[in-house]
Amino acid sequence: MRLPALLRTTAMRLALRQALLQMLALLLMLAILFAVLEHFTERQVESALRGEAQALASLPMDARVASLTLLAQLHDEARLRYYRLEDSQGRWMAGNLPHGPEEVRLDGRLERMALRLPQEDEGDGEVRLAVVAVALPEGGRLLIAQAPGELEDLQDLALGLAAALVVLGGLLALLMGGRLGRQWLARITAINAVAGRIAAGELGQRVPITGRGDEFDLLAEHLNAMLARIEAAVAGMREVSDHVAHDLRRPLTRLKTRIEVALGRPREERDLRAALEASLYDVEEILTTFEALLTIARLEAGSERLLRERFDLGALAEQLHELYAPEFEAAGRSLMIHVERPGLEVEGARPLLSQALANLLDNALKHTPPATSVEIEVRGEGAGVRLAVIDHGSGLSANEKGCVLERFTRGDAARSTPGSGLGLALVQAITRAHGGRLRLEDTPGGGLTVGLTLPVAAPRGGQGF
Repeated sequence: MRLPALLRTTAMRLALRQALLQMLALLLMLAILFAVLEHFTERQVESALRGEAQALASLPMDARVASLTLLAQLHDEARLRYYRLEDSQGRWMAGNLPHGPEEVRLDGRLERMALRLPQEDEGDGEVRLAVVAVALPEGGRLLIAQAPGELEDLQDLALGLAAALVVLGGLLALLMGGRLGRQWLARITAINAVAGRIAAGELGQRVPITGRGDEFDLLAEHLNAMLARIEAAVAGMREVSDHVAHDLRRPLTRLKTRIEVALGRPREERDLRAALEASLYDVEEILTTFEALLTIARLEAGSERLLRERFDLGALAEQLHELYAPEFEAAGRSLMIHVERPGLEVEGARPLLSQALANLLDNALKHTPPATSVEIEVRGEGAGVRLAVIDHGSGLSANEKGCVLERFTRGDAARSTPGSGLGLALVQAITRAHGGRLRLEDTPGGGLTVGLTLPVAAPRGGQGF
């Protein structure tokens, strides 16, 4: 990628911003270090000069003059330290500093001031030196000035090293920031490329995972999981559309044929009533199919508002048993119920759970042979309540159990009976909406057991049920 385009990316801007922050932090730390070093240097020079000045001031005048003369001779070659002894009139008495400042503090505190120094090769020159001055007991003053020495050289060296470190640190930060920005940009570009291909219709595309376990891999895993669900949802929609078109064609064709026959020639009232009743049955079948599809779609999308209430699941099962028992008996089947104990309460939408149990009972009534016994069972199971419909019919094969929960899918034995293949799909959607799970199991001795386990209701007053 070209540099201008790279600099416009968020990844590169973040990397450069991080590099700039690192440089500023390094500058701040070095500035603090330099300030501390300068303060230490000033104090060391001040302490040395003040101590020497006080020691000389305490000597008698003759010894003071002799000492200053000797010290001036020793420092003349190095040109590091300069001395000036003045009388009470400000006249030079001894030392190697012929020109003194007019105004200077006499308290032994360090001052920086420009002084004219004797230079053998260049004449008089003016240099900024560190100066300490003290008053003499008999009047006059003693000045000691020091040119930049080892401490100052160390300070200059530290300043130069600090500047080099800042430049080097800035370059390294920029290089690392640029590399990091390129890595981020490469990962984001890969995600954008996959998103573009998916937008073009390639729903099977997935975001690559490097295996590093970083935040990009975590994002890729979540995106891939989301894409897998979207692909499955789109495939399900296509399949549902195909099934709807196929399954509704038959009742709509029958309805169209009856209307055409009824309009083709005059009919007696009895024939028209029969045609209308058959047409009404077909319309109800179509409406039931659409209502089931809409309910499943709303439950799976989470848009179905569940009016939750706390109720006894065993009592609900007993009500459905009373309603369906006569119908089972009239069809040559028996319907029994077993509730482990009263008080097995759940929280949920009572009408939806009632519809789920009714669908299971309808399936057992339609798809079991005569003289089959069916049982409703309600019992506790771990931290939940299990509601099951157990029949002793022919059951389902392993392949059938794996696909009958899909919409418009029916077992081989049920293809000759009325229905749309949405009953178990609706039961599964209702179960998932309540945070439960649905299982299809073989009944011991033959048959099918359809059980749904729901979370138990929260204890009342902190006590278990």
